[in-house]
Amino acid sequence: MNSDASLITALVERWRPETSTFHLPFGEVTITLEDVVTLSGLAIDDDPVVVDIPDEEWPVICLRLLGRVPDDLSGGVVRIVWLRDEFDHLSGNASQEVTEQFARAYALSLMGGVLFPDRSGAMVHLQYLLLIEDWQRA
Repeated sequence: MNSDASLITALVERWRPETSTFHLPFGEVTITLEDVVTLSGLAIDDDPVVVDIPDEEWPVICLRLLGRVPDDLSGGVVRIVWLRDEFDHLSGNASQEVTEQFARAYALSLMGGVLFPDRSGAMVHLQYLLLIEDWQRA
């Protein structure tokens, strides 16, 4: 696929993160679910993902799937900066378990920072970790 640098620059200049829309001369435009399906190839015709886990269980889940827990974990939400700082460098002799933890942290930071950002763009909920717990099924 070829990219058009001028088009990309124009779109970046017109993106408004506070409303998650592109402000164009004729009005506002946003990315739709159909756009996501077209660009990503992800299926949307399956059961919805619903997570109902008490807040006190998130540290246990975080430790099990990431191998560590941030000091400021609250309500199952972590800072994306924490993920990037904690999982910055993977040792060349890391075990399979640690490698998977780093991969989950990277995927989680992408989910929170790019795919499903919150209003702040700085936090991500650990609920997405449950979707990538088993790499064979994910």
